[in-house]
Amino acid sequence: MTEPTHPFTLLADPVRRRIVEVLAVGEHSAGTLCDVVMTEFGISRTAVSHHLRVLRDHDAVTSLIDAVEPRARSYRLNRAFLAVLDEEVERLLRLSDHRYGTVERLAPPPVDPPRSRGVRRHRFGEAEARRRAESRAAWAGSRIPTAGA
Repeated sequence: MTEPTHPFTLLADPVRRRIVEVLAVGEHSAGTLCDVVMTEFGISRTAVSHHLRVLRDHDAVTSLIDAVEPRARSYRLNRAFLAVLDEEVERLLRLSDHRYGTVERLAPPPVDPPRSRGVRRHRFGEAEARRRAESRAAWAGSRIPTAGA
């Protein structure tokens, strides 16, 4: 392990950020991570291994060596790294709240949308009413008169 690095510095690289995103779902083998990253970024397996090593050296991920196949590794996110990342994000939010105020204080109060009688209003309002009227007129014009009428 090397000296502590700011988590944003580690995640500044899009490849490492993507590796962390994939590992956020759960543990994955190095081969799976390589396949995903190589496909999305078009980089070599060696480059992916380099990024995995950087994350491993800075304790962002942990790796387990497979007992059956000693060359195979599986990776998972280190909870301590996630805790440090969470603290840094929280620190930024506190700075933002100090500078600009809290989001809750600046945001308008939530307003419930008006409820109609079970009919969902179209987002374009008048256009929906016009289409409905045209549809009714077309339907009324296509009706076949009955014998009693």
